[in-house]
Amino acid sequence: MGQAVRERPTFRPTRALVVVWVAAAAGFGLLLAVARTSQGPLDDPDPAWQRPGFLDAGDLPVPAPPGLAVRGRTTVVFFVRSDGGSELCQALEAGRLAEKAAAAVVVADRTPGACAAAAVVADADGAVADSYGMRRPRGGGPPVGYAVVDAAGAIRYRTLDPGVAGRLGEVRTIAAALP
Repeated sequence: MGQAVRERPTFRPTRALVVVWVAAAAGFGLLLAVARTSQGPLDDPDPAWQRPGFLDAGDLPVPAPPGLAVRGRTTVVFFVRSDGGSELCQALEAGRLAEKAAAAVVVADRTPGACAAAAVVADADGAVADSYGMRRPRGGGPPVGYAVVDAAGAIRYRTLDPGVAGRLGEVRTIAAALP
């Protein structure tokens, strides 16, 4: 009449939880390692400041230095190194950015080439990039990216973007967000 009581194995939720947490930590660590290897020397040392995608980040808006921005019109000021100017210029000529904004190209060189789609300015000493508050890339040297100046003459967006020539649609979106 007495039945043998079978003991159930005790479930150890602590062990299962530890296994899940270790697996999750290893997975996130792997993702972080992959993200780190995808960053190049022209990227921003702080990824939060690279292409944030919204206006007036940080201390913006601030008045733009005189000379490059077209008063009464949104202006995109591109910053390139001497080897990137021709690629950007070709993209500007083929793209539709001119519908939304004027463009200027600041080249970190003493003798920049010409560009039919934008005014070109030499910036061998980095003074123009500094006046726009452009951040320095993680690998050092002059910045590669752009700043967007609104029609009233205030810098509303600035970012490092080494691939900007291939992302002019994104630049158009930022320029179109301005009144």
